[in-house]
Formats: sequence, structure tokens, C-alpha cells
Amino acid sequence: MTDKTDDKSPPQPPPPQTAPPQTAPPQPAPPNLKWMGKTHQWGTRVKPGKHGLRLGDLNVGIYGEVPPVWTDQTRAPRGAVSRRGVPPLGYAIRDKVDLWADSAADMYEEAIQRRWAPAVDVPWSTVKPLPDDVERSICQVCTELSQYANADVESVTYWQSQMAYGYHEIKQFLATVSFDGARHMEVFRKRALCNGGGLGLEGPGEVNRMILESRGGWTEAVLYLFIVRGLFTQTMYRYLHRYAHNDAERTIFAHCLEDKARHLTYAIDHLRYAVNHQDDQNLILQQLCFIGERVLVRELKDVVLREALTIVFGNGISEAEEGGRIFRRMMSDYITRYLATLKWLGVERRTLFPEELSAYLKAS
Repeated sequence: MTDKTDDKSPPQPPPPQTAPPQTAPPQPAPPNLKWMGKTHQWGTRVKPGKHGLRLGDLNVGIYGEVPPVWTDQTRAPRGAVSRRGVPPLGYAIRDKVDLWADSAADMYEEAIQRRWAPAVDVPWSTVKPLPDDVERSICQVCTELSQYANADVESVTYWQSQMAYGYHEIKQFLATVSFDGARHMEVFRKRALCNGGGLGLEGPGEVNRMILESRGGWTEAVLYLFIVRGLFTQTMYRYLHRYAHNDAERTIFAHCLEDKARHLTYAIDHLRYAVNHQDDQNLILQQLCFIGERVLVRELKDVVLREALTIVFGNGISEAEEGGRIFRRMMSDYITRYLATLKWLGVERRTLFPEELSAYLKAS
């Protein structure tokens, strides 16, 4: 026999690792700086006034030129150089007459300076137990006011997104209106839940639907949102402040009155501008009022809000007669202000005014 040797080869060492080839890091392209010469007006210097550098202070030179029609369909800021080839956005509201108000920049400044926070600026500790009928009534009122505020937010944000960027003062002011609406939703919900009560019955919402489904343009929405409904809401705030049951409620309605006053200032300013710069706009507003007033009348036939306010104003069901007199006085004040505002705008409302509303004037 011959010996068999082991034919297994010894393990071979792994091949040496080779380093990857070195590549040079990318070098930045040399700057061309052509963008530095792209400006319509260089050398502008705006100066702050005694209240600081306000939005309206920026309207100098070309930056203060607000054209009657904004043809740029991008988000180029007013006064910037447009870039070629940017796809259009398709803004629906591009005519100045359809949204403008000279007071918008000032109202924006006032809104951000007078901002308040319901969490800490309302003395919630002053809310003490109330008689059950009064608490149920104030909770019902707060439920419906929260609905009103929600309609404010939804309507304003819908139209705001359709406004051309060249009218930035309007867009910025309306952003504060949206925030005011959100804050009002918050504070009324908190008042309804902070004193052993809760939210009440949903309101009929006919005026809310009219506002939200308005598609005739922003001017139409302004009339319904801020004049037909807004003046009514502001008048209600004033009476609820007058007949508040504690410092928390007085604080809530005082702040809400300030907020609503700004909204109405813009609305009246815009409607006046529209009437003065557009043929037959006063006749259009007259027809819109005719429609809106009748929707309001239908909503007011629902007794829930009226009875709740009557109990709040009279401080109980036992004083409902006195509360009813106060409610009728509130309605008279609202209608008087409504008609006076329309008269100042040049909108005639002496004929075909609903008897259901004019009856409050006769009873006052």
C-alpha cells in the first residue's frame, strides 16, 4: 500500500483591498450676481413714525402704487420684479374695487396691538354659580355665538385665498379677522363649559348658510358677514356686556366688541369704496339687502336665541317681561344702526323693508 497524502490546499490569504479612486470634491460655480440688478426702485428708505414702523409706512414710491387691476397671477410681492416662466395661480379677485379699503393697513396694526388671549386675559375665577335658568341661557347664547364665529373663519379664509397678492394689506388684515373668529369660538366655548353648564342647542344657521354659500363676490360676502350679521352680533355683544353677571363676561364681551369694531370699520370702508368706484353698486347692494333681510327674519322666528337672551337680560325667567323689553330695545338699536349705515353708504332701504324688523322700531 502506498501512503495517500492530503490533497487539500492550505487557505489562501484574501486579496489585498484597493482604495477607491480619489475624486475631487465638486466646486461651486462662480457667482454671476445678475440678480443683484433686478429691482424696480432701489434706494428706498422707509422711516418709522411715533408708533413704530407700521404697515402703511411702507407705501412709498413704487411700493405704494396699488393698481386698479392686479394682472400678475403669481405670488410676487407688490413692487418685486416678476420672474418669467412662473406658472399662474389663477386668483379670482384681481380688481381693487372688489376688496379695497384704505383703512385696512391701520386696522391690521390695531389688531396685532390689541390681541388678547382668553386663557389668561379673562378673569375666569370671577365666574360663580348662577341660577340654573340663567346659566342654561348664557350657555345657549354662547353656543350660537360660537357658530357665528365659525362662519366668520370659514367665509373669510375662503375668500382670502382668492385675493391677488398685490393687495397684501387686505389679505393681512383679513388674517387677523380669521384669528379673531377663532378666538371668539374659543372664548364662548370656554364660557359655556366653565361653570357647570355645557353647550346648548345648535342654532338654525340660515344666515350662516347664506354667508358661507355666497358666491357673488367678496363684496356680497362683506355685506352679509359684517353688516347684516356683524352689526347684529356687535349689538348683542354690547347688551351682553351691559347685563353681564361677572367680570369674566364683562371682559369677554369688551374684547369681542373691540374686535368686531375693526371688522365693521373695514366693511363700511370697503363698501363705500365699491359704491364710489363701480356703477350701480348701490343698487346691487340694495337687492342683496332685500335677500339678506328676509333670511335674517326667517332665522329670528326661531325662539331659542330670543328666549335665552330675554332670560339673560332679565336675570331669570321670573323677570322675563323686563328681559323682553330689553331684547326689543336691543333689536331696535340694531335696526337703527343697520339702516343708518346703509343710508351713509347710499343704499336705500325705505321701501320693501321687512315688517317683522320695522316693527321693532315702532315698538321702541
